[in-house]
Order: sequence, then structure tokens, then C-alpha cells
Amino acid sequence: MGDVELNQDQDMTRLRAYIEALEDETQLPPEPRLAEEVGMSRGRLRTLLKRLEAEGTIWRHVGKGTFVGRPAPPASPQQWLDGASLNEIMDARLLIEPLLASRAAIMARPADIADLEACMAEMRSARQLSQWKRQDERLHRLIATATHNSLLTLLYETLRAHGRTGLDARLQDVFVGELPLADTTTQHQEIVRAIGRRDPALAERLMRAHLISVRDRLFGLR
Repeated sequence: MGDVELNQDQDMTRLRAYIEALEDETQLPPEPRLAEEVGMSRGRLRTLLKRLEAEGTIWRHVGKGTFVGRPAPPASPQQWLDGASLNEIMDARLLIEPLLASRAAIMARPADIADLEACMAEMRSARQLSQWKRQDERLHRLIATATHNSLLTLLYETLRAHGRTGLDARLQDVFVGELPLADTTTQHQEIVRAIGRRDPALAERLMRAHLISVRDRLFGLR
């Protein structure tokens, strides 16, 4: 073994000992300081850091620095949703559900329209908040399924499922057992009517206005 190789091995031993004394996820000092602390040139340090990165001892985050250990795995879609606030879910619904209503106006079959109208009849006859909420959830789901696009329906169901608990609690806080104002039911009726008339632009516009109204009532001024 030549002197260069021997010196490099000795440098690696010192660098490895320095890193192994640190906790995982610790950020290493900037290269000039680290080179001084472990007693080697910056060129040698860069070479050895590349080797340590390749073996998984350290990892680099562009723009942030070099860290001990392996990077954390990226969050799964489920983890992202679990960490989403109710406001974030409502914002996502504001982007997605108007498009669902528009698509439903194009794709809905006669049976879908009949189901929407039957749901509206149940909503109008509701006398308790719990009954009204069931029909509200059913109506929005029926609009999603009326697109006849399984991926869009799954996207809606996922957002709705993750927002349900918080939304239900907020409804209880705002309405304290009483029914929502009649204009909310009227908004639903207008959306269903636009879908039945095969007017995608109107259905989209009405759904967006409805969701904005709901968001403002639940999270802004009543």
C-alpha cells in the first residue's frame, strides 16, 4: 500500500470516528470547518464524503447541507392526508368538487339524476341536523359518482373521509343542533337542477359558490 493510500485510509478512519460520535440526523459543519476539525484538506474531505454518502453513512440535502445517517423516506399519501388541516381539505374540495359537478352534468345518467332528486327530497324533509348531514354527504357523493370516473370518485371519497370528523364537529359548534339555514339546501337544489339540465358551466359555478359559502359560514363569520 502506497503512502497516499495509507494517508487516505487514516483520514477516513478519523472522519468516520468523528461522524460515528454524532447522532443520526445531525448536520455536519460546513466543509472548511469540518476539514479543519478532522485535520485534512478540503479536497480529501470531499472525496471521503462522497464515499460515505455512497455507503449510506451520510446524506446530502441540496441547499441545506450534509447530515448523518440516511434520509427519511418520503411521506406516503396517507401521511400527507393525516397531517392536513381541515382548512387545507376544504381548499382541496374547492378545487375538485366544482369540476366534479361540471363532469356530472355531462356524464350523469337518468338514474343518477333521479338519485340526486330523491336525495334532495330527503334533505328538504330533514328535521334534525344529523338527518340533514347524512343527506348532505350523500348528495356530494352522488355527484362524484355521477361522473362515472372511478379515480375522481376515489379522490373525492378520500378527501371527504379525512375531513369528516373535523367538519362534523364544526357543524355542531356552529349550528348547535339546529338545521343549517334554508339557503344551503337551496344551493344544493340549484346544483342538482344545473346537472339535470346538462349545464356543466353553471353546475361548476354553483358548486364553487356553495363551498365558499359553507367555508365562510363554518370558519368565518356565521
